[in-house]
Amino acid sequence: MVSSADQPHPSAEYLALVRTPPARLTGVLRRGDTPHVDALAGWEWRGTNMPATSRLLGLRRFIKGFTLVEDGRAAGYNVSVPGADLSSPWTPRNQCDGRREWASFTITTVDPTATDNRYLHALLLDYSAVASPEPGIAGRLRDYLVRVVPDSDELLLGHAFIAAGPARIPVGWFALERLAPCSP
Repeated sequence: MVSSADQPHPSAEYLALVRTPPARLTGVLRRGDTPHVDALAGWEWRGTNMPATSRLLGLRRFIKGFTLVEDGRAAGYNVSVPGADLSSPWTPRNQCDGRREWASFTITTVDPTATDNRYLHALLLDYSAVASPEPGIAGRLRDYLVRVVPDSDELLLGHAFIAAGPARIPVGWFALERLAPCSP
């Protein structure tokens, strides 16, 4: 697969994943393998929430960034992107408080003994494990992330859940494709 970092618009593979019916995404996720954190770090990824009805909430498109923090752990953040048109550029939109980056998360392998252990072969993005979680739903998100193509970190599939006490409520799927290096 050609790196999508040089493509201003989503690749055909990305758009095909975004069009995959939700009923088939579980199979795609189960066949996926664990992304390499080092291959994700330092990059921002174009993201699309699925299904397409997410556009009604203004949540269709986003950017997800992955970094390594000073102690060597992996972390990340989200950036809002206006609009639902997948053919227009992923142009960031600041939050009402002026921040570009919001909804930070930690990145770990899945611990089979933990509550968040649905997909053992995935990476876990935990929005509650940061120093200052976002208030509301964003701070209770748990995302599982896998590669769609074996041995390639260019196209990723995520399954999002909201933590409600010990319960984990599935809230949707998302696709990620490498977009650009993180801003310094």
